Amino acid sequence: TYDDNQGSLNVPQSPSALHQVFLHFRHVRSYPLLRRPRCCLLHPPNSKFNPGPSHPRPNPWSLYPDSNHDIEASPILLLLAIKSHPANSDRRAAIRATWGREREWRGQGVRRVFLLGLGRDRGEEGGDPDVGEESERYGDILQWEFRESFFNVTLKEVLFWNWFHQECSTTVLYILKGDDDVYVDVERVVGFLQNRETGMRREEEGETEIGGETLIRGGRGMRRGQKGETEIGMRRGTEMKRVIGPGATREGGTEGGTEGGAGRDRGTEGGAGRDRGTERGTGSPQPLYMGRIFVETYPVRIWWNKYYVPYSLYLGPYPPYAGGGGYLLSRDALSLLLHASTRVPLFPIDDAYVGMVAQAANLSARNHPGFMPVEYSPFRHPCHYLNSIMVLHKLLPTDLLHLWSFLQTQVHSCRDSAQDGLTLARANSPG
Repeated sequence: TYDDNQGSLNVPQSPSALHQVFLHFRHVRSYPLLRRPRCCLLHPPNSKFNPGPSHPRPNPWSLYPDSNHDIEASPILLLLAIKSHPANSDRRAAIRATWGREREWRGQGVRRVFLLGLGRDRGEEGGDPDVGEESERYGDILQWEFRESFFNVTLKEVLFWNWFHQECSTTVLYILKGDDDVYVDVERVVGFLQNRETGMRREEEGETEIGGETLIRGGRGMRRGQKGETEIGMRRGTEMKRVIGPGATREGGTEGGTEGGAGRDRGTEGGAGRDRGTERGTGSPQPLYMGRIFVETYPVRIWWNKYYVPYSLYLGPYPPYAGGGGYLLSRDALSLLLHASTRVPLFPIDDAYVGMVAQAANLSARNHPGFMPVEYSPFRHPCHYLNSIMVLHKLLPTDLLHLWSFLQTQVHSCRDSAQDGLTLARANSPG
């Protein structure tokens, strides 16, 4: 077994000065709201709804035309909730111009919102003037009056849960949480969600099995869903095994870095696995908490690493959690997280904290191989990222614009666009 206390780079258990500041203020969970978006309104107050910058080449989605008031009343299937910093206006502009454009698909809307704190104190000269202009123009900025910092990303998470519960829970079905350096295949995500909604309706009409899924309960089984989807049970006091790939599990594992950076990974980035026995999933489907799930990861104990967590703050492995770069929540899952969060003190690593709250809420984490299986590299051909990838991480604004332009204008040049993108990723990965 891995010894959490080993390693010559470890430091004493006392928290750093930054951790002490975090601990001093972590009980504060209410901050004034400075800017409020229009994303969850079924009838936006302005008749000329602005979808963001246009793109010279149309895509399969239809944008909200200013004159079509019926679209404004469409149900909202998906809210793209993107964590950003006031200084990252170039990243927000790139997202608006590419995958983050607000649109509708088969009568269901896709909206966006950027989640911000303060880049500078309000009393400082100038404040965040560009953010105010963005908010006025696009209506997609949700900003609170707290100072942006790495440790405050968790605070932003909880504030978003509260805001969503108050203003969006009756109009939005699903939320994709992501960073402002990701690419999201929104059409693929929407297709997945609409298939899920269709399955739920069929179940309500008397069918008890959705997509041939089975469910992990305390490490005894797994839920197999679309394209290698795997659900990891969150029952307390149970032993978990890491999922290493299609149809297999293996005890133990090797240490490695996690996508979220929250710990040393004894888990996986892979897809579906097979554990001891299975149980048929019956009844209502589980609330959705899905992404790239990390299992049996440990806090980083290297004092100079930004993900460093002292022993006095947390011991043992983290619960299973989705990498914070991009993951999906259903609104009922978000409601469970919100209510359980009152029992879980804030923690400086945001994605690990969501896993802690999910455990407290008895909410299962579902792994899907389309979420961040690889990081973007400008040295790979864009065809490498086709077909099965839902969320791709680590793109600069120029990378995002380049990838989007290729996908809109040159995707036909890929020799075999039907080939699974994850197979390509594994074939080209080191080792």
